[in-house]
This record gives sequence, structure tokens and C-alpha cells, in this order.
Amino acid sequence: MIKVGKLKFMNKRSLKYGTNSIVLIVVVVAIAIVVNLLVGMGNFRMDLTAEKLYSLSDQSKDIVKKIKKDVTIYGLFDNATIPGGSEYREITNLVNEYKGLGVKVKYVDPDKDPGTITSLDPQKTLGLTKGDFVVKSGNKVRRLEAQDLYGQSDQQYGRTYSAEPLITGAIKFVASDVTPVAYFVEGHNELSLKEDLTQVSKILQSNNLEVKSLSLLTEKSVPDDCHLLIFVSPQKDLTDEEKIKLDAYVKKNGKVIFLFDSLESSDKLTNFEDSLNYFNIGINYDKVKENDSDKHLPNDDYALIAGLEENDINKAFSGANYPVFMPDSRSISILKNQKDWLTNTQLITTTNKAESTNIVGGKINKGPFNLAVAAEISGGSKVLVFGNSKFLSDKALASQYGTYFQYGTNYFLTTVVNWMQDKTDEQTISSKVVTTKALPVTESQTKVLSIVLIGVVPLLILGCGLFVWSRRRHL
Repeated sequence: MIKVGKLKFMNKRSLKYGTNSIVLIVVVVAIAIVVNLLVGMGNFRMDLTAEKLYSLSDQSKDIVKKIKKDVTIYGLFDNATIPGGSEYREITNLVNEYKGLGVKVKYVDPDKDPGTITSLDPQKTLGLTKGDFVVKSGNKVRRLEAQDLYGQSDQQYGRTYSAEPLITGAIKFVASDVTPVAYFVEGHNELSLKEDLTQVSKILQSNNLEVKSLSLLTEKSVPDDCHLLIFVSPQKDLTDEEKIKLDAYVKKNGKVIFLFDSLESSDKLTNFEDSLNYFNIGINYDKVKENDSDKHLPNDDYALIAGLEENDINKAFSGANYPVFMPDSRSISILKNQKDWLTNTQLITTTNKAESTNIVGGKINKGPFNLAVAAEISGGSKVLVFGNSKFLSDKALASQYGTYFQYGTNYFLTTVVNWMQDKTDEQTISSKVVTTKALPVTESQTKVLSIVLIGVVPLLILGCGLFVWSRRRHL
């Protein structure tokens, strides 16, 4: 039998421990409530992601702080109804970061205020709909679709966040007095700007370029507002009339980007070649494969992972540590006709293990090969020539490996476009990428993990429980 004195002692000790536990629980709950109230009242946020996905970069802050005009970002939806943790909430949290830089942010539900869309887009040229974001300054307006701001997701390679470069680019666009125009040339079976190059278009727009299409057949000359002329995968040659217009533009300090794909046809692009000869550049009718297994995708020697040469043009990109994907490329040559007034620069090359096969005749050539070359006339014209356009296409960027290579593609394109426009000191803002890192596990490791998780861990938990129970029953 338990003595009365001992029973009273046990009751007092149990009461003491029980009271302490209750007090501790009450204190912890009270602290949690107070902290949550303070955070809610102060709208405190902390970005704990390694990539700082929900914070503005220093580049964006520097760009926006320099803008003196009034800029407003409109969200065409009821912000109060957006659930926490949703993709929309991620975007609105980032948009609100611009408030601290002098940008106004307004949320308007078009269902409750139908006149908002009309006031922002009176000519109905932007196609604004509920859910869009709109950036406006004075009479200049740019639409941002929410789905573009989210970026792209890939189960294997992660997710790309595009909100910051697109929003900051839109702010630069609406606040600028003069907006340079990039013209994509049509008429030679090129890739379509609206159907095949929507991602490239957005990259250029985020870097304060307006994007338009151009036919050299119908225009008398290259427009005066053209800051950049772009040919993307022409399948047919220039006409003699088009060549005259192109050469006239180039020789007036024009800036041109040529992207040629490896063609299975033996047809020559004679007029293109003749125009490029002026810049000491030649295009080869071949297809390049890489025999270094580290420089191509698995099981595809022609899916090249390109190497960038070290030079002044690439230096802004060199620290990014992201590769550029160039599938099915042709090689580009720097001709041996040296010209004192011209500088040629290798941008992208293969390894010396690479080979190319001539389309006609099948001759095998040994590497290394140039895949991209730049040419500059001192104080004047600039030309970039790529042996590939597929790396910029929507299809490639949406492919199995697209998300992984998208950051490198975006950053590299931004770098060379800034160089073309003599903006070597321009701040470069690229999409942020969260890569999915897989942990490889062998079959034997899987067996060990199974034993530990299914057998050892439950036994440890059971043992701890029995130990605590045996201790408490003697209190």
C-alpha cells in the first residue's frame, strides 16, 4: 500500500509539473499571437530563398531609382481576394517591392470598375484582360500577362522566375523618351516572331527594345528608328534589291544579327555571303557534332553545349556559369582577308574534338569550330553571326532541357544585345532559376535506407516511448 504522505507528495509534484507545462504552453501561444499581430501590422517580409526570388536585385533598384518620371503599376484584379502562397501572391509581393523605389502600385478589379481598361487602353490595341498587370507613365503603357511573370516550370530541372526583368524592363520602357526598335526581317521563311520567338521578344522588351517585323521587299529602306536588324533562320537568299537595302543600312553604322541554321539543302545563300564578306565572315554549309561527351547532351552529339570565349564582349556573361545550348549548328568562319579597320571576335566555339560534315559531298572536317562570331568597324557598324537559331526558339526553350538552359540563353542574349547597342555598362537583369538537384541513390543504398526507415527508426521511437513511460510511472 502507498502511504498517505507519499501520495500527497506525488500529487504535489504532479500538480507542480502540470502547472509548469500549462504555463509554458500559454506563454508560447501568447508569444506566437503577439509576433503574428506585429508582423501583420507591419507587413514584414523576409526572403529566405537562396536565389532571392521574392526580392528585387540591386540592378533593378539602381535602374528604377534613376527614373524621374511618375510610373504606376496596375494590377487588374481584386488584390484582397488573392490567397496567400499562390503564384499571384508571389507576384504581388514582388510588385509591392517597387513601392519603396517611388513607383505607385494600384489594384483595380475591372468587374467593379469597367472603365479602368478603357482608360489604360483607349484604342484597344493591348488586349487587356482581368488578371493582367499594366505599367504606365504618361502616354506610354506596357501590358504584362501574369503567366509570363510566373516563368516556366520543369519537374526535372526546376523553375524560371521572369517577373523582375519583365517588370523592370516595362518600367524602363514607359519612362524612356526614346524607345529603340529591333526589327525582325521576314520574307525568307524565317522563324515567325509571333509564333516561334515569343520568349526572345520578351527578353528584348525587358531590355527596353520595342519589337517589330519588317519586310525588306516592301519597304524602301530600313526604317530610321531601327537600332537592331535581326534575321532568324532564313531559308532563302536575299534578292538583289534587298541586299542593296541591307548593305546601305549596315554601312551607315547599322547593327545586324544573323542567325543561320544548318540546312539540309544544297541551296546557297550567295547574297547573304557577299554582305558578310565585307565583315570578313563566312558561313559554312555543314553540320557540327561534338565528340567531347561533356559538351553535348546525352545520346545526341549534335545537341551542343557551347563554350564561350574569353573576351570583352563575353565578360559580362562569363560569371554567370550557365551554359548556352546550341542544337544542330553550322560553323562560321573568320576569313583570312585581314582588314585594319575591322575587328573580328570569336564568341562561341566547340572543342578540338568536334567534327563537321559538309552538306554536299559529306566531307568530314576537324574542329575546333566557331559557332558565333562578332565583327565591328571602329566607331561604326556591328554584326553578329550565329551558326544556330534554334537555341532562341520557343520550341527549344520549352523542351526537356529548356528550363535548365533558359537562364544562360537569356543572359547571353542580353549581353550581346547590349554590346550591339554600345551599352556595355548597362545593368543586366535576368530571370532567376531554381534548379532541382537530384540525389543519386544506388540499389544497395536504397536497401540500407529501407531498413533504417522501416525498421530502425520505428524501433528507436518505440524504445524512447517505453523509456519515457517507465520513468513517468515512477513519479
